[in-house]
Amino acid sequence: MKTIPWRKAVLAFLFFPLLAGCLETEELEHMFYVHAIGIDYRDGLYTVYAQILDFSTFAKQEGGGGDSETEEGAWVGKGTGDSLQDALHQLYGTSQRRIYWGHLNSIILHESLMKLGVKEVFDLITRFSELRYTLWVFGTREPLQDVLLAAPILESTPVFSQIGDPDDVYEQSSFVLRKRLYRIIYELNEPGRTLLVPMLALTPGHWADRQHKFDSLRVGGVAIIENEKWQGWLSRPQLLGLRWVQTETVRTPLLLGPEKQPEAVLMLERPDVQINPTVRNGKAYFTINLELTGTISEMLQKRSESELIQQAKERIRAEIRNTYREGLKKKTDVLNLLDALYRKNLPAWKKLTRSGEEFILDETSLANINVRVRIIASGRTLGPFSANHSKSRSKKTMLIE
Repeated sequence: MKTIPWRKAVLAFLFFPLLAGCLETEELEHMFYVHAIGIDYRDGLYTVYAQILDFSTFAKQEGGGGDSETEEGAWVGKGTGDSLQDALHQLYGTSQRRIYWGHLNSIILHESLMKLGVKEVFDLITRFSELRYTLWVFGTREPLQDVLLAAPILESTPVFSQIGDPDDVYEQSSFVLRKRLYRIIYELNEPGRTLLVPMLALTPGHWADRQHKFDSLRVGGVAIIENEKWQGWLSRPQLLGLRWVQTETVRTPLLLGPEKQPEAVLMLERPDVQINPTVRNGKAYFTINLELTGTISEMLQKRSESELIQQAKERIRAEIRNTYREGLKKKTDVLNLLDALYRKNLPAWKKLTRSGEEFILDETSLANINVRVRIIASGRTLGPFSANHSKSRSKKTMLIE
């Protein structure tokens, strides 16, 4: 039977848009997928570094193949310009293929850019429809290209590095809280809040194979930003007290005794912390109430439970107060005490700080630090418990991890 000509015309009209759509679809293997970007600012120029993943290497690793010594798994491109958009378009011009931003996982801001101001960067990022608000945000003082090329050992792909997946390391050993973009934006715009951005540092020589030593990434401190302005940064030793006032802390070690002759190590978990402000004679004072539970991870000298608890309380109080003082040196509220005043007594916050314009903290503002420590397990034992002892403590005893 012959097809009626007008039917052919109708079918062609219906299917043509579908065919045109397929023709315009970009081949997936013909695009570059950005996993992380670094942004720097020097001598009046913005520089954008884009870390492009080699998915063929990733696929080989998933299948049991690959060679971490020869297949790096990532490439880094660079674009420089008078503005961020100018730098991005210079990057596009040298990329050879279309760049896709939908898989962007992390943003690293160099210290020099944060000194200039971060609001323009976040404004650009949040306007771009391909990007998500769940990106990890870091700062660094290191050369951005070196940070982006520091691949983890064994897996040459950066997907499983501190840049791509910081959760695993944080849950095993909590220190500075990692933050996603939506939280950064919230803390940047919240009155009375101090924004702390985790700073990545390169640590050479901690990991090696038979031929090479590798640079590895670690969180080496925080950048401090108040009222959208750079206030400096604090290093890891200066921040030891910060972990006790972060409710997100999962587990963190506390070394007891002298620094070079430790007596014991406690593994403390999930602090229950409350910051209570009071106002007396036109001045704000703060009390930190902190509860912690943990286990004895190492016992290097014989000490009673009460001695360990007393030492732990004193060490934690000292670490919190030391971090608070380090913040005061830069006129910053690194423990976010003023955030508690803002939330619990807004009229007093407005009056005392002139709605956030005046820094009111001094040495006496942190009045009290009340710490309660409970040891719920003594770690691995050498022999079996007695019947009574086992019955009373079997649910509490944990092995040393």
